[in-house]
Amino acid sequence: PVTAEDFAKAVYRTLDPNLPGDYQTSISMIQGADDIINTEVPTGTDTLQSKFEALGVKAVDESTLVFSLTQPTPYFHTLASLWVMYPAKDDLVKAGGDQWYENPENHIGNGPWKVTTIDRGNNLIAYEPNENYWQGRPKLDGVELRFIDDLAVALQAYKNGEVDMVEPDPNDAPTLRTDPQLSQEFQEYPGSCTFVLAFNLTKEPFTNQKVREAFAYAFDRETFVRDALQDTEVPTLTWIPPGYPGFKEGETRFGFDMEKAKAALAEAGFPEGQGLPEIRVSYPSNNPATQARVEYIIQMLQSNLGVTLVPEPVESTTLTNLRKDVSTYPQMLYRGGWCADYPDPQNWLSVYWHSRSNFARNIGYKNDELDALLDKADVETDPDTRFELYQQAQDMVVADQGEIMLSNNKNTYLVKPYVKNVDFTPQDSAFPGQETGLLNVTIER
Repeated sequence: PVTAEDFAKAVYRTLDPNLPGDYQTSISMIQGADDIINTEVPTGTDTLQSKFEALGVKAVDESTLVFSLTQPTPYFHTLASLWVMYPAKDDLVKAGGDQWYENPENHIGNGPWKVTTIDRGNNLIAYEPNENYWQGRPKLDGVELRFIDDLAVALQAYKNGEVDMVEPDPNDAPTLRTDPQLSQEFQEYPGSCTFVLAFNLTKEPFTNQKVREAFAYAFDRETFVRDALQDTEVPTLTWIPPGYPGFKEGETRFGFDMEKAKAALAEAGFPEGQGLPEIRVSYPSNNPATQARVEYIIQMLQSNLGVTLVPEPVESTTLTNLRKDVSTYPQMLYRGGWCADYPDPQNWLSVYWHSRSNFARNIGYKNDELDALLDKADVETDPDTRFELYQQAQDMVVADQGEIMLSNNKNTYLVKPYVKNVDFTPQDSAFPGQETGLLNVTIER
């Protein structure tokens, strides 16, 4: 059975400085967490073990977990359901070695589903119902997740009846919206992500605020979303998307304006783009849809600013690792983004933009004034005051243009008509009903 100790060990794994991961700082308010995050002591040493023993998370019995925090944390209840605290059976992890997660028997949890199969050869993960789930057994007898890189192949599998849900290529959206049959199965609803153009802020020319502003002004989001994304996203000038706490209505700064773009570039010392270095635009090489979007971005910015942009396809794992250290990659642009982990502005602002965050470090962003404002907001217990502080912080993020806000996503899926009782939520990212665990979904042919 899953016990409180398994949840405590999950926190240990999240904080362990010798394990890969970007979310350590999200739980740094736990007493002793910062001391672990900032240590370079190898895993398993007595010194690191003593730090874990001093950590403010204790299993007092099999069903009670007690946290001691360094500060008021009004959003802590949302963190408690995040994957950083998903239970991990320490004995199974250790026995399984570096590939422990490849064995379904090592995945012991208390959710509605149990892992039965992990088949890398066939790109398949299968689940069966947890008969003891506290909200009751799921209605389905099983679920299979199939991983298909080629979106055209995935769509054909859906048409052939091989899968019941699929995320289609955005380029297929116009056809799907008008197809007599598939239009009835096409689901389109707001998502939880903001997409951006990201820079390396530690290297020229993007250390220059005016250069960043010029790129922001020169980007026609309306045209990009319509032509390159087939209206599967929504243009935005803000960081927090509509429908989420902290969203700001009526933001107009840095909208498409070529006069302002040229003026900003000239003020930066690069009139008509003269003197700007060649800039690489990197993207994962195994994603044709991303390549098409990158080519559109390059064409737009070259045409509008007179800059030289070069597409650079990079293997996805290599690119991910490259972006984790600003000192290891040359000046480049890339299309990145952020999707909500939990519905609180702290997740959008402190987790991403505070200088202690791995995500801010990954682009070389640091604003001491913003840090101070976020530190104040994070411990504020009055909801109105807290949200006002986060609003000020978002205004500061937009003013800095550390990244260019481009668009908010829509969740777009095809769902067979016999799949019933799916709960569609903005937090869905892999498949419809993800956030509610497919608990009430049924098949009614």
